Amino acid sequence: MDVFFLDDSRQPHPTRPGMGPLAAVGGVCVSEEAVRPLELGLDGLCQEAGFPDGEEFKWSPKDEHWMKRNLVRAARRDFFFGVMDLVAQHGVKAIVVLEDTSRGQADHTAPSAEDDVVRLFFERVDNYLSPNGRGIVIADRPGGGQEDEDRFLAGCLGTLRSGTPYAQLERISLALTTSSHHARLLQVADLVVGATTACFAGECRYAPPMFERIRPLLREEGGRVGGVGLKIQPDFRYMNLYHWLLGDDYYRRGMAGVGLPRPGYSYAESPDAP
Repeated sequence: MDVFFLDDSRQPHPTRPGMGPLAAVGGVCVSEEAVRPLELGLDGLCQEAGFPDGEEFKWSPKDEHWMKRNLVRAARRDFFFGVMDLVAQHGVKAIVVLEDTSRGQADHTAPSAEDDVVRLFFERVDNYLSPNGRGIVIADRPGGGQEDEDRFLAGCLGTLRSGTPYAQLERISLALTTSSHHARLLQVADLVVGATTACFAGECRYAPPMFERIRPLLREEGGRVGGVGLKIQPDFRYMNLYHWLLGDDYYRRGMAGVGLPRPGYSYAESPDAP
């Protein structure tokens, strides 16, 4: 059994030229036997860094979070790097889905872009688990209260029952939510999706060094990460970013593949020139 820890992120105003507002979900896949050692190891890293008991870590801490003022600059960077090194040692894999909300959904029946990226994430989880694996998804509790949590879970369970146009999702046994305060691995998911979203949105100071630690964890298939461990919707527009930011040499859709960067498409010459 594999456990997928899921969190979301948003970037309403990307600085990357030509990119619209982003909705994102992402997380980490942890084998059942690695969950407890990782939770204990992450607690140890937090204690070494001086976190008060029960205090969580986040990619973008708010003013009320301890680490906002007490873990800064090089100390915060080194702590984040330590977290990523620890999860890498335990064979953790990552999957992230981004969607430019100004350019349409992959599944037009999804009620919102947020629902659409969750469906895309589930498809990649199901594919990761094939052919004989089974998994559960644990998501950070939505911040809007019980009503938002109920809506999120109802959407997840409905998707798991009916599948998507591209996957039956029969390998995902369960989806549930809990507060990230109670699960360090949900806090890791926050780092992964937050830093990845920031990096692809064009933040060029803090996110790229962190993404260098995340990139090796992203699931690969056939020598490519784009569309597999990291999906950008619509990727037909953004596929050249798979080359510049992920190192992919080709893009695949269905059975067809094309070399990257692909001339005549957005970002063919540079990740900053659409």
